[in-house]
Amino acid sequence: MKLLAVAVGLSVASVSLVGCGQEVVSSVAEPIVRPALIEVVSSTRSDSLSFNGVVRAAERADLSFRIGGRLTELLVSEGDRVRKGQLLARLDERDAATALASSKIELKNTEAEYLRAKAIYDKSKAISKSQLDEITTRYGLAKNRRDEAQRQLDYTRITAPFDGIIGRRFVDNFVQVQANNPVFTLHNIDNLEVVIHIPDSVMLSNVSGTEAKAEISAIPNHLFDLSLKTFATQADPISQTYPVVLGFSDLQGYRVLPGMTVKVIPVESGGHYQNSTFTLPIVAIVPDNQGKQFVWVVSADNTVSKRYVEVGALSRDRIVITANLTTGEQVVVAGTASLEDGMEIRPMSNGHNEDK
Repeated sequence: MKLLAVAVGLSVASVSLVGCGQEVVSSVAEPIVRPALIEVVSSTRSDSLSFNGVVRAAERADLSFRIGGRLTELLVSEGDRVRKGQLLARLDERDAATALASSKIELKNTEAEYLRAKAIYDKSKAISKSQLDEITTRYGLAKNRRDEAQRQLDYTRITAPFDGIIGRRFVDNFVQVQANNPVFTLHNIDNLEVVIHIPDSVMLSNVSGTEAKAEISAIPNHLFDLSLKTFATQADPISQTYPVVLGFSDLQGYRVLPGMTVKVIPVESGGHYQNSTFTLPIVAIVPDNQGKQFVWVVSADNTVSKRYVEVGALSRDRIVITANLTTGEQVVVAGTASLEDGMEIRPMSNGHNEDK
């Protein structure tokens, strides 16, 4: 016990001497620089935001007869150009023509009877008003029968409703056809468009004002400008996708036909590819408590700052950034949970230290 007391006393004396003769130098710990995985914002084009589509005529129609009968004339073939009002096909019209002729005779006789009766009634009232009304009714019915007979004769003919090209012919001549069964498909190839079907994740972004580029499989190495025409706001019940229609701006003199397959690549109004305006990993997007999203942008001195961005469509595990980022900027894509404005990080990319 005496030895322990002496040792303690010596220790206290030593501390006291140090305190009297020297200043104690306190060491301040260096701040920890956290590693963070970063990605450089790039406008490199990606096909992940392209959509397959089909060319079709903006003005198109399946043409059929309003009545059934036997075909007697097929006047055009597939690929033929036709003019509005041109006769394309005709059914056997003998019965309809006979009915029309009979109705015209009946109308002529009834009209003569009506004119005589009206003249007598107006001049002398030699017939009663009820008799005149009965003759007037028969005259009106005769006109209706004549008009119906004319329509039935017209129904034996198919005429072109607009200028175009015969895309398909579904029947051969001299066959029996049923009412409303397609005989031809007519396309106006002077006005072509593309229809694509896009998922709901893309529809959640603002598609209005969208422009696009078209790559037509039959015409490689050429891009055609497209502009948005219409889009559905109700999904297809089977595919759960939304039809979007885009029109060609200029076909550059190439012969493009309905049915050709197309790859459609959305672009911004300035002509930059939407799928290159930037995509980032979804984990890089940090939501705040106001429902907005931001990212951590790395400056030249490796400090981070909060940057609010606007987001667009999802594409696999990435999301389109539509505003507030530029090419070449560095964004933290992992390790964002503990970041604060002005904090210094040690940038890492693909497992390599990016510290300058």
